[in-house]
Amino acid sequence: LGMTRLQPEDCRVVCPGTPEALRPAVVIGPGTGLGVGTLLDLGGGRWAALPGEGGHVDLPLSSVRETRLWQHIHEQIGHVSAETALSGSGLPRVYRAICAVDGHVPQFETPEAVTAAALAGDPVALQTLEQFCCWLGRVAGNNVLTSGARGGVYIVGGVIPRFAEFFLRSGFARCFADKGCMSDYFTGIPVWLVTAPYPGLMGAGVALQQTV
Repeated sequence: LGMTRLQPEDCRVVCPGTPEALRPAVVIGPGTGLGVGTLLDLGGGRWAALPGEGGHVDLPLSSVRETRLWQHIHEQIGHVSAETALSGSGLPRVYRAICAVDGHVPQFETPEAVTAAALAGDPVALQTLEQFCCWLGRVAGNNVLTSGARGGVYIVGGVIPRFAEFFLRSGFARCFADKGCMSDYFTGIPVWLVTAPYPGLMGAGVALQQTV
């Protein structure tokens, strides 16, 4: 619900477009886990937030390399959900998978260390951030197709803002719309990276207003 009160300075454009009125929007946020929800415009200035467990869908695979990374993660933990990779703890997991597949000795253990190394130019850490962004794009795009979310996509959570500039240059947008015969469906669907510090509190205020 906090997405309904964002100001222009509270977000950055990832994919340009215009939200369609009265169509759902996806809110997806890598953080401690991977939160996914749907925002519905009910008209008349009223909104509904539909919670779900979209972070626990299967991690999508779209290449031989992604399959190899998935196989390594599966050997370690079993079922590989989207949250397995797309969360704070998921970032070093993806890093270790890339190291295993490519024959590197892991150097970093925490998401902060992987992120800092990537931004400093470490090639394996850079691959990790890129894969993270691509997988997030695929998961977000799947949610758009499932819910018909032509109202847009909001990227929230505490992970992506730590490397916002990298994210904006990454393969997220390409993977977001890489859906074969349905790729054209994504034309004009806007995606925003939310930078507001307390969108949850903003949403709580909206919920309170709507009860009176």
